[in-house]
Amino acid sequence: MRNADYDYDHDRNAACLLLGILDLRIRRLLVRRKLLGALTPTTPGGRDVTRITLQRKRWIVVSIALCCMSCVAFGDAVDQYAQETGLDRDLIRVFETDVRGEQLTIVLVYINERTFQSKISSALYSTLHPYIGQNALYVNATVERVVSWFDFRPQSIAAQQDGIHLLIDESSWIEITPGFLEGSFVVNPGGADKGSGSEGILVFGDQLDATLPFDLSYQGETKAFSIGTGTPTLSTMGTAGPIAATTSHDPIEVTPVDALEALEQLLLSDEFSQEAMAALFDLDLSLVRVMTLGTRGNELRLFFVRLEPAVRESLLGEEILAAVEPVIGTGAVMLWAISPTGAPFSPWHLYIQQRGTNFVFFSTASFVELTEGFLRVEAVAAGEVAAGVIRVPRGVEAEDPFLVFYGTSGVSYP
Repeated sequence: MRNADYDYDHDRNAACLLLGILDLRIRRLLVRRKLLGALTPTTPGGRDVTRITLQRKRWIVVSIALCCMSCVAFGDAVDQYAQETGLDRDLIRVFETDVRGEQLTIVLVYINERTFQSKISSALYSTLHPYIGQNALYVNATVERVVSWFDFRPQSIAAQQDGIHLLIDESSWIEITPGFLEGSFVVNPGGADKGSGSEGILVFGDQLDATLPFDLSYQGETKAFSIGTGTPTLSTMGTAGPIAATTSHDPIEVTPVDALEALEQLLLSDEFSQEAMAALFDLDLSLVRVMTLGTRGNELRLFFVRLEPAVRESLLGEEILAAVEPVIGTGAVMLWAISPTGAPFSPWHLYIQQRGTNFVFFSTASFVELTEGFLRVEAVAAGEVAAGVIRVPRGVEAEDPFLVFYGTSGVSYP
């Protein structure tokens, strides 16, 4: 849980969670300047007593009115982020603090199932999804300039619940941006004109009860969280298309498969291709898909088999066929992951796409484990295999074409 060694590509990461930040800041700055300009004291004629003339009073009234209109039109920072990202308002809190004349904005997002029904990038989805149920928050700090370092101190974030201070130490943090804890910043994925930022994850685990209110503080400012339990609010558009909520299936448990040596040898052969795998297992070519990701130094191989009734006559073996029998004919897809070198892998990076809509998985019941601990896998060791069954989400028409994606790479059925 405390592993900070993530492959990080900031150019594909959290842009969707930071839309509109500069526009909001500029509008607030204009209103602030108007208000401050109206309140600047003068001493006409060298007199010691400052006189506020009727004209100046009028300017103050106008400025305050402008400020109020701005608040009505644009809402506070939380409303702005909720509108721009599709996140539910209760999941977001924003700190805006002045650091030697420059505004530092810190956005915190509580990570639960509703977080992923927003305009979240596929890369950030993959990074945050393992922290569902761990009482974790995504933390993103930004400034308007492009800098390689800024005086942002994650260690200064404090938490309190029911009068008890929660322990936050270095082990509580996961760095997304390398050097996050030391204040390292990188160029905003939206471009240099949008400044720079840094990302991390704060994990509370069992310390926090998210069903109860809790407070987070930074540099003397406190924000209260109260996480609701209502129905998720769906965004109309995700990063790669609309994202649909998936109703979980009833769980299925099967006995893990033990005899894997022969299959591992076949999947590691030089002839790893759709045609070769279909011939080896006597499967119809239309049921088989393969995917090779990474380079020879860090290669991940994925072997997909659509579990149609014809697989019962294949050479997959009695033990495997017995394990997948409950889902044969339901549109489910069996997946085997292996690496000749060792490579990162997690089944939570998988999703289904049909007619431009992405169906993401939130429940363990969306999978059937064929190897022990399949749903907890974060990497496959060299020569070892992880296997499971992807159950087609409710809402996907299994008889119609669909794609199975792992990250940004996909295979299509039929």
